[in-house]
Amino acid sequence: MQGRFISLRPPTTGDFDLIVQWLAPDTQGSALTGDSREMTSPEELQAAHHSGSVTFRMVHDTAGDPLGFVNWRQRGSHQSFEIAIIIGEPDRWKSAYGGEAIVRLLDILFMTYDARRVQLTTGAFNNHTLPALIRGNFVLEGILRDFYYVDGQYHDATMWSMLRSEYEAELKKTEHLDGLKYRPIVPEADKARARRLLRDYLARGGPTSLDAGGPPPGTDEFQPHAAMEGGNDA
Repeated sequence: MQGRFISLRPPTTGDFDLIVQWLAPDTQGSALTGDSREMTSPEELQAAHHSGSVTFRMVHDTAGDPLGFVNWRQRGSHQSFEIAIIIGEPDRWKSAYGGEAIVRLLDILFMTYDARRVQLTTGAFNNHTLPALIRGNFVLEGILRDFYYVDGQYHDATMWSMLRSEYEAELKKTEHLDGLKYRPIVPEADKARARRLLRDYLARGGPTSLDAGGPPPGTDEFQPHAAMEGGNDA
């Protein structure tokens, strides 16, 4: 998925080493995601990715350098997903990369995976993710009290979500904004040309599956009930 400032790409084997570094215990990135006490290995993450239990995409800037990652997994119905976004380099946290990564991930889930609902949970202390969710018109669904323990204190978690109808409303509001509008995988001009080719083909009377294997012109269709009449004659 190509955006204006970033692109989302499938991870390579080496990318899982980077992800583990960004999520290492006691880093600020892991604290902001609530993963500061969790340990994992590149092999475990790669196995989870290949099994489909969680799907990763790397966030790259326009120069092709990796900045972070996004991931998603099913929660509830097959059309409901939980997402996470991490920009791993602290000097990029105040840039537009994280915000666009959220937008492009929503595009993938709603436009490719037919999502009906997308949700995200983040700490009430996360000064980097909360503004992007608020600007993106996510809906605050609930507060999980004392959910995270960071810097010797308990902090609440906030749960946010977006439904398909809300995503479609956002599409209409941003369709004139180059940095936010949806970028189709197949250009609209190509789709329109394909439709014209098909319409012209049918208008010329090109053969279709309805013509294949049918009765010769001028003959009646096979009628099983009529064929059975008199079938008991000795």
